[in-house]
Amino acid sequence: MSALLHKGSLDVDLLGGVVPISKAASSLAALIKRSREKNQPIIITQKGYPSGVVLHVELFTALRALADAYQAETEEDTSDS
Repeated sequence: MSALLHKGSLDVDLLGGVVPISKAASSLAALIKRSREKNQPIIITQKGYPSGVVLHVELFTALRALADAYQAETEEDTSDS
């Protein structure tokens, strides 16, 4: 597993990691910087409901690689049956 995906890296800071879309629209660069510095996602809400996530690119890449590895493993297991 990537070093970026350590325990807590996908936890959301409920005080600073959930942002309404109006604030996100006006401070996107700062949110990206905060996500990168804290190595945590930031949830964007719309009308009080989660509607998107800001991740820094390194964390996204690590998650994508993990998902691809899991999919390949699952396909391997299925073809062995």
